[in-house]
Amino acid sequence: MRRLSLLFIALGCAALVPAKQPNVVLILIDDMGWRDPGFVGNKYIETPNIDKLAREGAIFSQCYASAPNCAPTRACLLTGQYTPRHGVYTVVDDRYTPGQPHMKVMSTKGNDEIPDKTVTIAESLKAKGYATALIGMWNLGRGRNGSPGNPTGQGFDIYHRPDDFDFAKDAYKNEQGKYLSDALCDDAVAWIEKNKDKPFFLYFPDHSVHEPFDPKPELLAKYQKKIPAGLDKGITPEYAATCEAADVSVGRIMATLKRLNLDNDTLVIFTSDNGGLPYVVNPLRGSKGLLYEGGLRVPGAIRWPGVIPAGKTYDEPVLSMDFVPTIHEALHVPLPKDQPMDGVSLFKQVTTGAALNRQAIFWHFPCYIGRGEPMSLMRAGDYKLIEKFAGPTFELYNVKKDPSEAKDLAKAEPVKLEELKKLLLAWQNDTGAFLADQPNPAYNPNAKEPRGGGKGGKGGKGTAK
Repeated sequence: MRRLSLLFIALGCAALVPAKQPNVVLILIDDMGWRDPGFVGNKYIETPNIDKLAREGAIFSQCYASAPNCAPTRACLLTGQYTPRHGVYTVVDDRYTPGQPHMKVMSTKGNDEIPDKTVTIAESLKAKGYATALIGMWNLGRGRNGSPGNPTGQGFDIYHRPDDFDFAKDAYKNEQGKYLSDALCDDAVAWIEKNKDKPFFLYFPDHSVHEPFDPKPELLAKYQKKIPAGLDKGITPEYAATCEAADVSVGRIMATLKRLNLDNDTLVIFTSDNGGLPYVVNPLRGSKGLLYEGGLRVPGAIRWPGVIPAGKTYDEPVLSMDFVPTIHEALHVPLPKDQPMDGVSLFKQVTTGAALNRQAIFWHFPCYIGRGEPMSLMRAGDYKLIEKFAGPTFELYNVKKDPSEAKDLAKAEPVKLEELKKLLLAWQNDTGAFLADQPNPAYNPNAKEPRGGGKGGKGGKGTAK
């Protein structure tokens, strides 16, 4: 069977009917840093299955999450839109309700879920006869089945989450001793087997590699004997063991596709939802929750044997939201009508090598969370402009020459600064972005941020940070 080919079938007279549409597997790892897999350069963590997936397809050397934390990136990943379009800016957490005394400017809460009117990639594919499943972490609301805050209300036929397999909040092991990544993968494999004769879209957002860690003893012992060096220095055995466990799940999914003769008929995308923890993003500045490179850069690869040439690396910046139009173009599925599509299809680039030639890419985070403060930013060519609403200040970096963002060029290059400020303002206006530029009347410079868990947080119900 060949993708999108035409088969001759004798029904008294010759007729042309389309072959089975290709499948899509979208793998999203939670909190994996930009250089955790071996294919990005890690020498300490062993990820042979992820590396094989990347080696057999195309690698995006400058792949970015669409936001510095989980919920907004996942919304962008499913809609192909920038955050101001769907309004999901951050995770649900009462500690960061706008107007609290420790906040200098008025931020916004934003939406907890993708708006009902917004068409997701799952809805587009379901309308074309695809079986659709989300197995793993949702993080975009806690609504009832069929509601916008639940995957089944956003185009997924089934939604299986950690607590469906008896895993408590944040737990990697259940009372039966089952490991979470294994349980989710078991379910994903069974679902693929059940739907192998129809086109399917599997979204597999694993819980790994989110803190707190509870690694498999045998993997932990393995990494306790190894010594990380160079840029890997600082990675803990617990973290490395958790990454390898996630890699095993990726390998099992890929092996299932091969065993069922679906390997050549399946488009596979691999990435992470945000930057990693501080000790896994060297030499980048920042980490998860921050709009510096360490909080946004992620691993990214795409594979489709026979369609996407293997062994290629593309250096133009790409975003999570680009995967939606990429899937649409690859499958010849029309984009949703009357709905802005901010992502750019990568399909022509990875199949022919054509340049994207995109003028700029943008992020918008008008919220407080952890060490993060309200910001807006853009990257145009090698330059990155950051607007800090609480400053109010602008920072300018050349991320090609200075990937660690150590040298602010705002004063040294005023012409470039003004040029990019105009582009950023025009984008904010075009998308209707909420600007956190108004003073908070309740601001108290001596106030401290509340500690402890809020209403949100990682858990089986799928509202993770």
